[in-house]
Amino acid sequence: CCSGIEKIAVGDQRVFQITHADFTGQMSSEIWTTRRFESIGLQEITSNYFDRAMHTNDSKFSTISFSRLLEKFLLKREEDAVLLNCFDDYQGILSLSDILQYDLQLAIKIKLSFLSKKPEWLNPLLIIVPDGKYPPFQERFMTANIREIKFVQIRDYYAPLQIIAGSSGVAEEGLAVFKNNCLFCHSLKGRGGNKGVRLLEMYDFSSNADRKEFLMGFKKFHHKNNPDKQDVEQFVTPEKLKRVVGYLLQVQNSK
Repeated sequence: CCSGIEKIAVGDQRVFQITHADFTGQMSSEIWTTRRFESIGLQEITSNYFDRAMHTNDSKFSTISFSRLLEKFLLKREEDAVLLNCFDDYQGILSLSDILQYDLQLAIKIKLSFLSKKPEWLNPLLIIVPDGKYPPFQERFMTANIREIKFVQIRDYYAPLQIIAGSSGVAEEGLAVFKNNCLFCHSLKGRGGNKGVRLLEMYDFSSNADRKEFLMGFKKFHHKNNPDKQDVEQFVTPEKLKRVVGYLLQVQNSK
């Protein structure tokens, strides 16, 4: 029987990719191995933020400083964010300012406590909020299974979604919740990941019955004790979820 630590050795066998603009301004990709990441300087840390989100205790991580990694790249196209493409079609995104402000770390190795069960998606590279830093409690600070780090402009990335929200305060609130917690799995307008279903293909948000089915589906798949440990319900309150529904209805009506 393998211990929790032995189960995460998958990170040692993977190769990762960093896509950025080279000195001419052209986009290019570099291959990074676990050993290359470790050469930046490895540290052993804990994360109350992670343990709170995963309902675990005493998790430990071997990490590198994300900000030190950023120092190795020139930003030729005024990039201000990194897109985090994952092995399981999840797609995260973080602003460079958040990385610096919260001293975000990249976990190369994950060590759960003996009694904690590791879900399949919980593999390096993993975003870690170190103890002593307090970003908003949101899904976007929990991106795992990262295979590619790609430098982008955050305004361009969100533009197709922002245009639909327009000047509506309610739609803007719904978009904020959606992009910080949901877009990573449920793509919309060519943005986001494809780990989850495309919501506008599954539900008619103008239908009371479909809206009710959506809310029930959210409760079913994202509650605290779901087997895949994807407790999005802790980040998205019922009131916030209503805002998401309002925004998705506006997207649906914009077609």
